[in-house]
Amino acid sequence: MVKVEDDVEGSGINASVGDLRDAAVNPQPALLRATVKEEEGQPSSSSSHVRSQFIGMGFSPMLVDRVLQKHGDRDSDTILEALLSQSALQKSGSESGSLGDLFDSDNEENSSHFAPRKEVIQDIKVEADSSSEKRSYLLSTMNFSQREVDLALNQLGEEASLEQLVDFIVTGQVSGCSGGNENGDASNEVKDESLFGVMDKTLHLLQMGFTEEEVSSVIDKAGPEATVLELADTIFARRIASSIEQKEVKVEPDFLDETETSYSAYHPSNSGLRYYDDDHDNIRIKRAKHMFIDDSAGSSSRAGNQPNLDPWLKDHRATTSDGSVKEEFDAMTPGIRRNVRSDVANPPYFLYGNVVEIPKATWRQLSEFLYNVEPEFVNSQFFSALSRKEGYIHNLPTEGRRNLVPRSPMTIEEAFPFTRQCWPSWDTRKQLNSVATEVAGIEQLCERLGKMVRDSGGYLSQEKKTHIMHQCKLANLIWVGPDRLSPLDPQQVERILGYPRKHTNLFGLNPQDRIEAMRYSFQTDTLGYLLSVLKDLYPDGLRVLSIYSGIGGAAIALHRLGIPLQCVVSVDQSDTNRKILRRWWSNTEQKGQLRQINTIWKLKINVLEDLVKEFGGFDIIIGGNFSSCKGGTTVNSSMGMDSNQFFEYVRVVQRVKHIMGRLQVRAHESARHRHRSPSN
Repeated sequence: MVKVEDDVEGSGINASVGDLRDAAVNPQPALLRATVKEEEGQPSSSSSHVRSQFIGMGFSPMLVDRVLQKHGDRDSDTILEALLSQSALQKSGSESGSLGDLFDSDNEENSSHFAPRKEVIQDIKVEADSSSEKRSYLLSTMNFSQREVDLALNQLGEEASLEQLVDFIVTGQVSGCSGGNENGDASNEVKDESLFGVMDKTLHLLQMGFTEEEVSSVIDKAGPEATVLELADTIFARRIASSIEQKEVKVEPDFLDETETSYSAYHPSNSGLRYYDDDHDNIRIKRAKHMFIDDSAGSSSRAGNQPNLDPWLKDHRATTSDGSVKEEFDAMTPGIRRNVRSDVANPPYFLYGNVVEIPKATWRQLSEFLYNVEPEFVNSQFFSALSRKEGYIHNLPTEGRRNLVPRSPMTIEEAFPFTRQCWPSWDTRKQLNSVATEVAGIEQLCERLGKMVRDSGGYLSQEKKTHIMHQCKLANLIWVGPDRLSPLDPQQVERILGYPRKHTNLFGLNPQDRIEAMRYSFQTDTLGYLLSVLKDLYPDGLRVLSIYSGIGGAAIALHRLGIPLQCVVSVDQSDTNRKILRRWWSNTEQKGQLRQINTIWKLKINVLEDLVKEFGGFDIIIGGNFSSCKGGTTVNSSMGMDSNQFFEYVRVVQRVKHIMGRLQVRAHESARHRHRSPSN
């Protein structure tokens, strides 16, 4: 019989109400930002495409939202005119290529720069059919330079409409209006290329899950020359530094009882661990800055407790400016465990998995909070048709690993055999990229690319082939006809990730929400390969504490391995994720007990002790990427790599290991006492 409980407190309160209460009690910055945006009234979903289009052109998100609220989303010309009229460059000593400098100012004193162009855009009535006609019109009638026209056609393609080309050129000219035209064509070319480089970096960072405010701010500070890797690293450093410095820490000595000496002797390397919790029932945020481990027995030379040292920012820029994540992943493949100390390697096991690309320096510093265990990197393409770079910090053994059987499809063709008849030979993709969730303009993109193929008459240029493949990789498009492209549907994403068919098919959950729920989910074949060593160690079943493993990836991977689940205590803030896991648990007729908790903030010391007592402890603590997808919403700013949630995972791991260590010591002493009693 399966026993399912929605909340550890047994209050029976609706999960969504609990989520709101938790957000009020523990107001994390990212959650606050999301709440404020909803209250202030963002544009509706019907205007999301228009909004994305103008943000992609480089306008400030706040400015676009303000204009859409005032003018609506039906007339693109009116919106563009309003955006241009309200945009002005911030004049400073040095020119910046960031979007913040270009479009964020509300000062309209420079609006005269744009007036002629606005009138021109409004007066466009010509419908040029061919590329040569468009080029001629732009050069002769519009008086744009040859370089501007060439750049616009190269970026948008010859099939772009005349209005799109004009908008593109006008946007590019915004970057040069404060500098004047006296610098010549060469200077203008550099400015144009710099602007479009900033746009590309902005879109890339947004796709990585960063917020619009974070992206605009970091580009403004770091400058247009910074690489995407450096910009991402800087954003993470800001998040972590902010979360570390927000609150004072209170030391909680609740476990410093008579067993402390015995426990220290039993686990000597843990004697330097310190735990921090606020006693207040409603406010308890752990600060990981002070969670240091005595590394005298390890390979690290880090000091034990240095309150003035911020480990997340130490040597930050020096360690990220000349390396790439790709090189790190290529160099480190699954297999050899590195510096896991013998005491750390003991159960309970822990595994923290991250499927969001983060810099090498961030990975190194994440490992410092998990006993200095070096991360293990792997590309999921070795286990599935998904090519995604993933990293795991764990203390699991590596001997005896095995692949899941049956294995998931390894290529697109294996996953979707119907594509064989229509897949062009020049599209050499074998795997798909990370789960794409952006739907704004996807239908138009598929139609535009399909028209490009149809109009070519079977003779596509290499440049167009490269362009089509690039767009297909970004949006994970597949061929469903000789000249037809389509995004993946939810069931296809489930198959790629190794989940049961219709796993996310909840009542009331639309296809976009289903895909959104899978955005940061584990690929179960990849995770199962790492967890496979547990099958021989725990033939009678596992007791699992699962923290933010999304739609049940950890439980499903263990189930596919044939490992019985004695209990799963699952912590997930997303009501959608909890419902999906609960339905899977019931459908598969699991014999163990599922306990669901809607936020990690509820795992206080006494709650963890009660759970350990109730279930006899946990064999493994699995952590994943935080996701707050609730259905019917766009990507939440706190989804993905969230430092506060990671710190809480670290706290739970160390607390559970400590509690179970104390129980082992007491059990050992009790057994020794019983052994000696008869002889007395």
